[in-house]
Amino acid sequence: MSVATVQEAVENGILASVPADYIILEQDRARGNHGDDSSSTELPVIDLAGVKDDGKRRRAVVESIRQACLDWGFFQLVNHGVPVSLMKRMQQVAWEFFDLPLEEKQRYSVKTESQSLGTQGYGSKFKSKEGAASNWGDQLRHRTLPVSIRQYELWPTNPPAYRETEEEYVEELDRLTRLLFELLSEGLGLHPMYLSDFFHERDQQQMVVNYYPPCPQPELTMGIQKHSDFGLVTVLWQDSTSGLQISKDGNWIPVKPIQDAFVINIGDQMEILTNGKYQSVEHRGLVNRLKPRMSIANFTSPLDNVLIAPIPDLVGEFQIPRYNETTFGTYRSSFFDKGCAGKEHLKAIKL
Repeated sequence: MSVATVQEAVENGILASVPADYIILEQDRARGNHGDDSSSTELPVIDLAGVKDDGKRRRAVVESIRQACLDWGFFQLVNHGVPVSLMKRMQQVAWEFFDLPLEEKQRYSVKTESQSLGTQGYGSKFKSKEGAASNWGDQLRHRTLPVSIRQYELWPTNPPAYRETEEEYVEELDRLTRLLFELLSEGLGLHPMYLSDFFHERDQQQMVVNYYPPCPQPELTMGIQKHSDFGLVTVLWQDSTSGLQISKDGNWIPVKPIQDAFVINIGDQMEILTNGKYQSVEHRGLVNRLKPRMSIANFTSPLDNVLIAPIPDLVGEFQIPRYNETTFGTYRSSFFDKGCAGKEHLKAIKL
């Protein structure tokens, strides 16, 4: 059975069971209660309060981030400087958009069936690869920075506050990302401005609003299947409904939602740059039977023509690069050819 969007099929009562297109292989299915975020192992939570004006505090935060990147590839941020009022407004207009009638949402539909970093607009998630199961969710995707890459005709004017709110939101997340670049650089023993200078006018950002409707058989499908992020750094807001899980030591660890926090993770390009010191980590999104779930992800990636290779200072005199150099555009194309395929796309450039 083919459906235009998962949300509409669920809300119209069309789906009493999961269609075959969405059923994932048995070995890839999540075990246990899909609404359970209990775990004896928890993601590090890092408080950014005072990081800009207190040297001692900054050194402590840098070390916490360094350790989180070494051990997890993920961490949560609180007191991050993004106004909570703005976060709430962004969440509100995102929910309001997905509450609109299908005909209104389709005014902003993706214009092509090919999925890539350049794809913008409203639609269902891309498959991991041809013949694989579809993900149980819909998206609104926008390229946001630099401003020149925006396609404003695909930015909703309904709800009326949507465009203005997203513009404010992505500017704040850009500031947070630049601060993260500084803290990551320091943790790597580099000049604080190393990453910011390296990617000055050479990176791009995309925001993706993910909407995961309730699912009649959540054990058979995924909101998004296991993958690592292909870019540099991801800044994610997740709502209070659990679903995000990350892979650690052979187990899937739930990421408990923390109010007004962001989840940060290292992408594949950062793994290449650090010569594997910081590694991207597979993660996935579960769905549940009773509640819709939403997340808003902001991805920072190099421009397509930027050559990515291990930073010489991080290779070391008696070491060798662990990755071939590649342009981000070439890597991105490989990623979207393979889709949500764990970290298979990184293996192709490992030495």
